[in-house]
Amino acid sequence: MRILIVDDHAVVRRGTMNIIIDRFPECEFSEAGTLHEARLVLEDARFDLVILDISLPDGSGLDFLEYAQEHSPGLPVIMLSMHHEIEYAQRCLSLGARGYLSKNSAPEELEEAMISILDGGIYVNPSLLDSRRSSSAMDALSRQERDVARRLAKGETMTAIALAMGVSVKTASTYRTRAMRKLGIGTTSGLIRFLLERGLADM
Repeated sequence: MRILIVDDHAVVRRGTMNIIIDRFPECEFSEAGTLHEARLVLEDARFDLVILDISLPDGSGLDFLEYAQEHSPGLPVIMLSMHHEIEYAQRCLSLGARGYLSKNSAPEELEEAMISILDGGIYVNPSLLDSRRSSSAMDALSRQERDVARRLAKGETMTAIALAMGVSVKTASTYRTRAMRKLGIGTTSGLIRFLLERGLADM
């Protein structure tokens, strides 16, 4: 597995590599300390995962996130940030990131995030998911994404939802995935719980 680590601090890059090697000893690493370097490295090799700092000396990690999604569609990216607010996580996930971790996270969280993301899931700091969120978070969703989320919360299956909306199950599942990313939620059960706990299923 090839991993690209993008961070302007060499100590952070080295520490991240050491954490990963303890759990995934067969990994190979490339490094970049700036947005410009990261683009050059990505153009020169194929990667299975990118771990990306949100703040870089010559630009935002979000710029590289967008570039990476255009250059290598589907490439999993985990964002590392000093910002411990759900809004930052939602922004990153809406741009295509598959994970969002605070730099204060325990090493075990990075391992857990990698396992979840490489298995096709999404990972966000649990403490962020537990932070207070209101119905305003639903404003970020499209009409179709809200419809799928609310139908799930009412107990409908994906097949029934797709039929009711007049779309394929694959399309309905895409709406579900987008809703989860925008809300910073990693599982379908978490999405359902989010709506039910806040009384949003009927809104």
